[in-house]
Amino acid sequence: MTSTTTFQYQPLPARSIRVIKLLPARRSEDPLRCTIEAISLDNPKAQLYEALSYVWGEPARQWPLDCGGARLLVTKNCHEAMVNLRHGFMSRVLWIDAICINQGNDYEAIQERNGQVAMMGEIYLRAKRVLVWLGPGDASTALLFRYLPIFNSLDRIQDEYPALESVLYALIAQHFDIRYGRPTVYILCPEMCDPTALTKNVTGFLVKRKCSQLRESMANILENPWFERVWTIQEVAFGRKCVIICGKSSVDWEAFCGAYMAEPRLRGPRGSSGDLILPRWKLYLSLRGSSLQAIQQSRFEGDGQVRFELELLSGIRNMKATIAHDKVYSLYSVFQAMGIHLPNPDYGKDVMRVFEEATLAYIRSRKNLNIIAITLPPDISSGSPSWVPDWLTPGRNGSALIWKIADFDTQFHPTTPILTDSTRGSKLGVMGKVIGKINRRFKCPLIFNERLSQGQAYQEVVSGCLDWRHSISSLTRYSSEKDPMLIRQTLLRPYHANVPSSKLGALYQWCLRGDDTSPPEDGYLLDAIMENRKLQENWIIFTLDTGYCGMAHHSCQLGDDIALLRSLNPLVLRSQSRSNEFRIVAPAYCEGAMNSATTSNNDELEEMILV
Repeated sequence: MTSTTTFQYQPLPARSIRVIKLLPARRSEDPLRCTIEAISLDNPKAQLYEALSYVWGEPARQWPLDCGGARLLVTKNCHEAMVNLRHGFMSRVLWIDAICINQGNDYEAIQERNGQVAMMGEIYLRAKRVLVWLGPGDASTALLFRYLPIFNSLDRIQDEYPALESVLYALIAQHFDIRYGRPTVYILCPEMCDPTALTKNVTGFLVKRKCSQLRESMANILENPWFERVWTIQEVAFGRKCVIICGKSSVDWEAFCGAYMAEPRLRGPRGSSGDLILPRWKLYLSLRGSSLQAIQQSRFEGDGQVRFELELLSGIRNMKATIAHDKVYSLYSVFQAMGIHLPNPDYGKDVMRVFEEATLAYIRSRKNLNIIAITLPPDISSGSPSWVPDWLTPGRNGSALIWKIADFDTQFHPTTPILTDSTRGSKLGVMGKVIGKINRRFKCPLIFNERLSQGQAYQEVVSGCLDWRHSISSLTRYSSEKDPMLIRQTLLRPYHANVPSSKLGALYQWCLRGDDTSPPEDGYLLDAIMENRKLQENWIIFTLDTGYCGMAHHSCQLGDDIALLRSLNPLVLRSQSRSNEFRIVAPAYCEGAMNSATTSNNDELEEMILV
């Protein structure tokens, strides 16, 4: 009998959560039934549970769940997960956010949600397993999940015992390709008599065929929206044991990621959602065994923790969240484990204020300004200060001229206050120094007009090179012997890290000569340039009235300042109506002013207010 009574949430005691006991069913079509109870996170003898990590999907709650005789409506994805996860003869205790946290919009529900989000890291850390639900799956998924643990083990064994490669491949082929059978093999290869050679060649053929199918299946898995959701980073990171589940097939998180990391072809095209595995994998490795205390530096190599933190904070703008606040709140416990303490979650706050508080907490904890340069600033129409990362607009670092993270980490005395007393409200008080104003600005020769012929397009590139070569003569900060370095690092850096040995070497050599010879006429060069067309319109080259030169995002303008702030590499700043107030335009590469190449005494610095 279907219940008509709506389930009513009761207030939770302090530091408590709800769990559901999912009742067994013999048939998939049987209705979902459960009971709900509260447990204390501080009680070591409390009911053990598994935590579900999944995508809510369509927000409509139309699927009924019988909760001890009362009805609670859940989303389709949640319903589908529970149908597949429930046992046939015994109950299963689960924590599922959409059910265990009151999702109402009244004051009590919002207050409960604020408190539960603050404890989310503990909730997943305490779970005996985290179940990553990716949907029902199919036959190809089942095969992939059988394959990944073996591939992960194979990769490790091959590193230690390369002589076993052929034997291991034979075993894999036999395991996955039994249906092909040896009789078919001999018909295909009648000339092969040596059993060893036969096994090696045939298994190689079968493995190649099977790997193609597996890579296609892996690509489909990586397109699952679970990998795009920002909440799932934290959910996996704190799990003591994580299992990925598709329908009735499952694979350990370690085996999944190990195979993904070992086999580049499993990662898919650059920029795909599969790349979003990396922050989860690194966090999972660094937080295992965590008690929500600061991550030990020893878990990273060198400055690996600094790099990882900034890459993670930059990458969340490409993650999806139903509520904008969750760009920060979904990582609340991760911040806590990093030793960065944010104000308690409050969904009643303006989202821009939440972002400001997170940025300030990072700056004060790490005693540097790195975080303000991890994205382009928010659009001025957003009302957000320019020093707060734009976590709402997806984008790639390369398009914003974000160089290697190390390029932003200059040396400074750790006891020097990083912020001034003028930091209040939406204003950030810092100490810095303007090193020049942009007096020339022209587009990098990556620009390509599709209406031009190939020859005309190449002439535009050559013209850009000539303009830049002529502009060098006016620079005063560099000696003449530095010119070749300037051309390589500033003009051609967007094309290739090592231009002389790249496809652009001939163009580079012509730029260096500085004579009146004709430029190399080679369509091959234009093809090499067009490989980076996705960067068009993003870059400009500039010179400063003080004799410096560099590159920045195209949003900078003539008259903008290039400034060095304490602990940070160059930024393009735009002066505001008040004399010492500036808005950040973009990070910049300025030759001769990177990584403390231009040092300043404290008496040379002045207060600058970022707005």
